[in-house]
Amino acid sequence: MLDSLKVRLYPNKEQQTALAKSFGCCRFVWNYYLEKANNQYKETGKGLSYCDMAKDLTQLKKQPDYLFLKEVTAAALQQSLKNLESAFKNFFQKRARFPQFKSQHKKQSIRYPESCSIKGNGLKLPKLGIVKARIPKAISSKIKSVTVSKTSTDQYFAAILFEVDDSNANKTRKISGIDLGLTNLVTVFDGETYSKVDPIKPTRKYAKRLKRRQQALSRKVKGSNNRKKQVKRVAKVHEKIANTRLDFLHKLSRKLVDENQIIVVENLCVKGLARTKLAKSVLDAGFGMLINFLGYKLEREGGKLIEVDRFFPSTKLCH
Repeated sequence: MLDSLKVRLYPNKEQQTALAKSFGCCRFVWNYYLEKANNQYKETGKGLSYCDMAKDLTQLKKQPDYLFLKEVTAAALQQSLKNLESAFKNFFQKRARFPQFKSQHKKQSIRYPESCSIKGNGLKLPKLGIVKARIPKAISSKIKSVTVSKTSTDQYFAAILFEVDDSNANKTRKISGIDLGLTNLVTVFDGETYSKVDPIKPTRKYAKRLKRRQQALSRKVKGSNNRKKQVKRVAKVHEKIANTRLDFLHKLSRKLVDENQIIVVENLCVKGLARTKLAKSVLDAGFGMLINFLGYKLEREGGKLIEVDRFFPSTKLCH
């Protein structure tokens, strides 16, 4: 069984420069072969497989104009090609949208599929050495991969994927049904008693601060250094809103999983609700995110999440 842990990284200036090169090279490889696959599909009606792209990448790195690709570990570039192949497969199987070109102005990420380990208070990465990290718990099992990301506010994180023993003892707990709403985010009923949890509404809480910083951004000259600084100030507010919502939903889902062994929830159409007049409140509540958290946490604890069809006439059976 696989588990993941997200930790904060604190790279020094040399490591930040090396990471910037890695982000750029992986982004270039993704965009280069995405365009090449699109052109080949238009000409021949066939795309590129991972083997075709990997062979071409080996020859590409030998050309004088692309020698900079050798500065990055080869495993990370190959992983970028695997991710591109998976993106195409997900599109053709109607699980995701068509792959898009990556931009240097958005969140950057790179995945190291091998040669990663924990050394003291740091994380050892290929061609970077030991990067200082804040690791909340010890990881004694084998690390499968590490995904390093950089946010728009210049913060670095690492998602560590590692193996764990699938030996969680099943505890006898309650079976509860939860109803999701906007007035009360969650109404929990276990057959005898019920409890309600109110939403925190982080978007409305920080709306005034976000409005002021966006107004200041609109007055900055495009392309100026002051505008770039103000963009980061706006991004920090958005990050604060997202972190507040994540923290609340993680704590709420953990409480529900600790108290219940089976949770029954309605399968809501969040996309449809987001097209109504209540779109802002629906998206701010994070219904889909909460159900996702409940699902994987119950699976780890040996529990089960049951999603009832949204068209099931439960009101007609019991008021």
